[in-house]
Amino acid sequence: MIAIDSFKQSFTSLAAGEIVAQQFAQAGIASTAVAIADGGEGTIAAFLHNKPGGEKIVRPVHDPYGKLIQAEFGWYPAEKLAIIETAAASGIQFVQPAATYQLASSQGTGELLRAAIELGAQRVIVGLGGSGTVDAGVGLLAALGARFLDAAGQQIAQPLAHLAEIDAIDTGAVMTKGVTLLSASDVTSPLTGKNGAVRLFGPQKGLTGSAAVELEQQFTQLAQRLDPQQQGQVAGDGAAGGIGFALRLIGSQVHSGFDLIAQVCQFEQLVQAADVVITGEGQIDAQSLQGKVPVKIAQIAQRQHKPCLAFVGNQVGDLAAFQAHGLTSIFPIVDHVTTLQQALVDGKMNLARAAQRVAAVLTLV
Repeated sequence: MIAIDSFKQSFTSLAAGEIVAQQFAQAGIASTAVAIADGGEGTIAAFLHNKPGGEKIVRPVHDPYGKLIQAEFGWYPAEKLAIIETAAASGIQFVQPAATYQLASSQGTGELLRAAIELGAQRVIVGLGGSGTVDAGVGLLAALGARFLDAAGQQIAQPLAHLAEIDAIDTGAVMTKGVTLLSASDVTSPLTGKNGAVRLFGPQKGLTGSAAVELEQQFTQLAQRLDPQQQGQVAGDGAAGGIGFALRLIGSQVHSGFDLIAQVCQFEQLVQAADVVITGEGQIDAQSLQGKVPVKIAQIAQRQHKPCLAFVGNQVGDLAAFQAHGLTSIFPIVDHVTTLQQALVDGKMNLARAAQRVAAVLTLV
């Protein structure tokens, strides 16, 4: 059974599974490949691959800096179910190093959610991985019709530029009433604190130094005013730069993105039926042990007493640490001296060659 996460900036989960399955087939090894994701990039593709009856819908929305782009979401008309990726409209691929964090808004994800509801969606799964914004979901809420008010009860025209002035939120006109929202994320971070949206994930989006300190203070104040009981400390509030927090304010329930997809493709049964489980990701490291896709797959394989092998672009850490979480062995796919950029370009070829080598061994077992 093959379930490999995407290799970011190189190839998708679906492509990875097809490459390994093809190489195994040439060696006489039968396999079943599924597309897998955890709420980040590839979530739409994983649903559409594993669950029949869906299609892609494309709509014009705004990227984090206000540029009009075309973004897609998954749509199951018979079930009135939509699958949205935060990464599609508000992804880290849009981040401009020279821009300040104040310019980056999650508005586009809100516009995708609005488009899905206007299409008739009664249930929406919002994947919260791969985001490039740190705005506590203020842009998303504004796009859905929320009104942000100051201490005098006056509406703030540009709430993202005046976070410190927000005293209350009016969600009366938000168009998600009667729609079941699910936030798909395997990030358990709160909105604020050392493991929150700003401190933990801000640096990868260009948010550092005094700007990070200021935003952390603003988020803390925002959470106290808009969420006085929980104050942004619910697990998952910090996902996607705080979009998890915003979605919770309008009734969304947090679910493991991996578990949602695993349920769709009947993952446990596939592992049970397999002799060997194949997984992988671009880089396996200490963060992987916090619940990333390959480790979750390895843990399922371990429960089923099945060996689990991982193909990776790079391994950081000792094998023993990963074996303790169910991985039998790890196979870095780069087999020659190269640059990171060239490794990304050659990713598919490198994976195919690694799969050939492993297949040759498996046929001897």
